[in-house]
Amino acid sequence: MLAYFNVATNLTHTPLLSEFKFKPNEKQYDPKFRQKYQQLVGSLIYLMIGSRPDIGFVVIKLAQQMANPSNNYYRVGLHLCRYLLATRRYWLVYNRLSNKLLIAYSDSDWDQDHEHCKLTTGYFTMLA
Repeated sequence: MLAYFNVATNLTHTPLLSEFKFKPNEKQYDPKFRQKYQQLVGSLIYLMIGSRPDIGFVVIKLAQQMANPSNNYYRVGLHLCRYLLATRRYWLVYNRLSNKLLIAYSDSDWDQDHEHCKLTTGYFTMLA
């Protein structure tokens, strides 16, 4: 799947660039570009649900722009594909020697959406 998006060069070890700000697209979308963007995000959603919970935050942010995507969001999606390619050998390991407690954290962020002041909530759970 990743080969179709030409991401084999410039691998990265972070799912999102720290300086990226999520802002809605002000311009009108191109229907062909929107379809291409939706295919990319749909593939990332499939990976997130099936095997890569670590990309959840970025994928949800990309999915919020499905109706009117911008080139910046598409570049973030390709950056995420480069991250997935660089970390393709990562996996979750549970064994009987690990801590068997369930640990959960939550956080909220008012700072991402400066224009509408919408709350972004996130959570993290850890088992074993």
